[in-house]
Order: sequence, then structure tokens, then C-alpha cells
Amino acid sequence: DQKLFAGLLIKCVVQLELIQTIDNIVFYPATSKKEDAEHMAAAQTRKCYCSLVEVLLINFASWLVATNVRFKGKSKPNLLKQETSSLACCLRILFRMYVDENRRDSWDAIQQRLLSVCSEALAYFITVNSESHREAWTNLLLLLLTKTLKISDEKVR
Repeated sequence: DQKLFAGLLIKCVVQLELIQTIDNIVFYPATSKKEDAEHMAAAQTRKCYCSLVEVLLINFASWLVATNVRFKGKSKPNLLKQETSSLACCLRILFRMYVDENRRDSWDAIQQRLLSVCSEALAYFITVNSESHREAWTNLLLLLLTKTLKISDEKVR
């Protein structure tokens, strides 16, 4: 059991590294952190390249479902960082693609995927009961809402 757990824990760490690597390749390391800080500051002031990522997210979700079944007792790893990082990366890429003039031919497909991801994310967030889990989603919600607000009125229509 210890070897199995150690192997699964290593896979969790590698998964997080893959997510962060994709985010760093697409947005440069400081960009995402700077953007998150800007969203948080804006919220406090007001009070209030997609296929790769999708494959990674789908594989991670499948792996997660298959793996958590095997964890025993209270020794489950905390995968909240993987959950929030992967979704943030996916949202950043989808929103960037949705406003990229070079991808105009794909906007309808991107829009459908973006709506699907956002709907699923919000539906999931509503079901979260843990306060710490909800707090971990703060940056995700700020990212989603801020990026949505930046979409032109014409595209929203």
C-alpha cells in the first residue's frame, strides 16, 4: 500500500507540474500570477492553445476518478491545486483564443467550449461546501468574471 500511495502521490505532483508548464509556455511564468493579482486587486477595489489543455484535463479527470477509488482511509492527497490550476489555465487559453482575430473561423467552436467549461465550473462551485475549497476558487471566479467583462458587447450578443 505504501508503494502504491507513493506512486500515486508522485503522479499527482507530476500532473501539477504539467499544468504549470503549459501555463508557463503559453503565458510566460509571471503573466498568470500578475493577472491573478490584478483580478484580485480589481475585485477588492470594486468590492465585489486549447486542445492540449483539454486533453490534459480530460486525462487528469479520468485518472483522478480511477485513482481516488484506490486511496485508503485519510491518506488522500489534496488535489485542489491541480483542480484550480488546470481550470485557470484552460480558461485563460479559451478566452485568449475567443478574442484572437487569427482564430475568427473557430470562434463558434471556441465559444461553445468556453460556455461549456464556464457552466460546468460554476455548477461545480455551487456544490462546494468546504469554506477552504470555496476560497481556493476565488481567483478562478475572478478570472472567469473579469475575462467575461472584457469581451466586447458585440461578441456577448
